[in-house]
Amino acid sequence: MLSVSCPVTRGTGLNSFLMSKIKLPDGSNLHPIVEQILLNRGISDPVDLCRFLSPKLSELPVPFLLKDMDIAVGLICESLVVGKNFLIWGDYDVDGTTATALLVKFFSLLNKEVTYHIPNRLSDGYGLQKDSLARITEGLNPKETVLITVDNGISAHQAVDYARSIGYTVVVTDHHTPPDSRVHAHAVINPNQNDCPFPDKDLAGVGVAFYLTMGVRAGLLERDYFTDQEIPNLKALLDLVAVGTVADMVQLGKVNRILVKAGLEVIADGGNQGLTALCRKANLDTGLIRSEDISFQLAPKINAAGRLGNAGKAVELFLASSKKDANILANSLLVDNEKRRFITLDNYANAEHEVKATEKRDVLTTVVVAGNYHVGVAGIVASKLVESYLKPSVVLCDVGDGLLKGSARSVPGVDLYKVLHDCRDVLLGFGGHPMAGGMSIKSNNVNMFKLLFETAVKSQEVQTKKSTEGEFDIEVEVGELFKGIILRQLHMMEPFGQGNPQPIFCDRQSSFSELSQVGKDKDHLRFVITQKQSRVQGVAFGFGHDFDKCRNNLHREILYTPSINFFRGKRSWQVRVVGIGY
Repeated sequence: MLSVSCPVTRGTGLNSFLMSKIKLPDGSNLHPIVEQILLNRGISDPVDLCRFLSPKLSELPVPFLLKDMDIAVGLICESLVVGKNFLIWGDYDVDGTTATALLVKFFSLLNKEVTYHIPNRLSDGYGLQKDSLARITEGLNPKETVLITVDNGISAHQAVDYARSIGYTVVVTDHHTPPDSRVHAHAVINPNQNDCPFPDKDLAGVGVAFYLTMGVRAGLLERDYFTDQEIPNLKALLDLVAVGTVADMVQLGKVNRILVKAGLEVIADGGNQGLTALCRKANLDTGLIRSEDISFQLAPKINAAGRLGNAGKAVELFLASSKKDANILANSLLVDNEKRRFITLDNYANAEHEVKATEKRDVLTTVVVAGNYHVGVAGIVASKLVESYLKPSVVLCDVGDGLLKGSARSVPGVDLYKVLHDCRDVLLGFGGHPMAGGMSIKSNNVNMFKLLFETAVKSQEVQTKKSTEGEFDIEVEVGELFKGIILRQLHMMEPFGQGNPQPIFCDRQSSFSELSQVGKDKDHLRFVITQKQSRVQGVAFGFGHDFDKCRNNLHREILYTPSINFFRGKRSWQVRVVGIGY
């Protein structure tokens, strides 16, 4: 049997009150199944429930709650008035590329062309770097240029000092955990600064960049800047905010939920040629993009270019002005993603071999591998190690000259940034946030780092065992759940992600028919579940090895969630199985 537990109990009282009082926008009552899921997540007040299901942009906190926003807005507005130039310095992941494209688009709405730069992950390294900036500056006049970082810069002390020394006005926008000493930019916008009063600390880098556009537009309105031109519609930029925020796996609290919910609506409008082309290449319905589509389909393809060295290709996709260019760039990303996939498989196999050869691996609370790994996929391999071993994991890549660069991923309850901070004496540099980080280190310090990393994780005294295995929200048979009203209301709970996970259901008596293995390596299952006069298509990703068990057992217990299949222009709901018991 599959190990499952159901912590929820059907109740009355408040349930009945909600059912009788709450009307959804389509006039229907909240269904008891959806109601119970919301109650389990602490959403019981009718007002909170309505705000959760129908968040509004008008409920966003004002941008000037962000520390230094007023300074940054003043600098940027005055620079626009006098005709200065702008250099946007981004990052090579989805958050960084969407944030870069967002600011380029915003300035274009102001009829202002800007220069942008995305570092090469393989040769430049992360974030704002002095050497790269010196090279870029050869074609610019720094005294007449405002340098704006997005999704990076909070730890770039040397580069920022250099930028200011040669004349740049520097505005840092970031969301990563700030170091102990503040970077010496003219303005630093980061909700995670200790003295920043902004109420939501979980903005992604693209979210911080969007808030900068909110502040700048407000500042320009005060200066009567738009007397001869149209006021920018900032909602049109939220498609990029949605993609970058979901891909970066930040908490989808109140602010991020509002931004992403609105952004998914903008994606449905199809205004961004590049995103639309990529959705079509990924066989996604642009009219109904879900957060899991971004996480599992769009984000890996967008990230692929940066992992292989040329993340600028992703920015070009977001900025594409014609269908032809968008299709060419989308195809290129798909090719890059296939290359990335093969590299990842090879690197993970090597990491698994190294872990199994590690002495005392069963008593260690961490996983650290070091050697001939590809810098571009180190984060993916670290994530896979976390999934396999349920321990904070680090992949260190030998880049030559006695230097290693690495990526780390954590488990819930272990603040990875604090861990790396405790290891700082043997690191050349580090950065990140509680769940992910990066570092560089000399090869002769690797063994000491492993010891310090293990000690730092243990010092947080957290339980790193997989405590969520087999848990689900509520027990409902597939035939009962797959009804139009329930599925529509579940969709209203989007976006799903950190802090608002996809609801998981349990069916103890499912039976599969028309079972087949699918995928290039036959590692997935396709099937049909027939129950209560309903016939529902299903898919189980990564369960191809269970084909014989599923074929030979008539009834089984499954954990599942509703998903959407888009095939030949037709949209249909399907079961996505996430656990199988026999």
